[in-house]
Amino acid sequence: MRDPWFHMALWFMMRFRTVKDAIALPLHRFGHLLAGAPRSLSRAIISPLGAAAKAAYFVPGHLSGTVGNFCRVTDRTDPWPIYSRMVDNVLSAALHFARLHRHGRSGLLAQTTIAPAVAAELQRLRQDGKGAIIVVPHCVGAVLSSAKLNTACPAVLLVKEPRNPGRCELMLKYVRELGPEYILARRTPPATVMRQIVRALHDGKVVVGTTDLVNAGDDSVETQMFGQRIFSPGWPARLSARFNVPILPGYIHMDGHQIVLLGDESFLEGDIDRGTQRWASSFEKHFRQYPSDWAFMLDKNWARVLANAANSVTTTPPFRTNILRSERARQR
Repeated sequence: MRDPWFHMALWFMMRFRTVKDAIALPLHRFGHLLAGAPRSLSRAIISPLGAAAKAAYFVPGHLSGTVGNFCRVTDRTDPWPIYSRMVDNVLSAALHFARLHRHGRSGLLAQTTIAPAVAAELQRLRQDGKGAIIVVPHCVGAVLSSAKLNTACPAVLLVKEPRNPGRCELMLKYVRELGPEYILARRTPPATVMRQIVRALHDGKVVVGTTDLVNAGDDSVETQMFGQRIFSPGWPARLSARFNVPILPGYIHMDGHQIVLLGDESFLEGDIDRGTQRWASSFEKHFRQYPSDWAFMLDKNWARVLANAANSVTTTPPFRTNILRSERARQR
């Protein structure tokens, strides 16, 4: 017989979209009030939410299992610190969003930096007058980083808007506050989306898309990550090859309340498969280096990939290492 936690988790997964639609406006109003409070008070108010999220790690199941599988695959022994920092990053991002809507983006810009190597790449692209495609994974600070990116080069975000009209309009309020242009990708016909992307590239703009998806689709390309076969979006490599615009693999790292836009060198690759694998490999490198920024590892599809990868590991350290030992290792 299944335990009650299983049934609760199953119900939540089945109703996840309905839950998000229901809580979006209350969370927005709560964030607006929180942003008006002194920083010390807002952090004190939000800290119980973090404590509850961290406590969920100790309920046997998806959270600890997925982070544990990630550690098995990457030869790490710190699943609890990874998850704990992930929760801290989510709370920091939530406060950034709340203050963005109430006070504008000046505070966010002051706490966001672009790594020197990425800044140099962007400056070179701007001097050449060429557009570019920046691919990033679903990092906690990914959307927030676009405000700073737009100060370095004209940026256009690909946005997969919510199906619910109310939640969609609420999300767009935050996107508009960030500053970049955007293209709505869910309800717009694919051919129209492609035309808008091509127009932006021709105008010398940087098109930014989150591409760490794993399921096969009409435009997917077979790649490998964590030793497993996955299917990654093929449109960045196809457009890059066709219009001779470079791809810049990015990654967004959070250090406390500071947000840093990292990335590898931009590249041009005529072969679609090799071009897609190149940015996928860049993502994996950063996942291994900064896993707490990649909350999307908890997505059910990535959880399945990591579980399969962990099962293929011949040496099997325990899923859940001793927390005190992990803390000591982190302090050393």
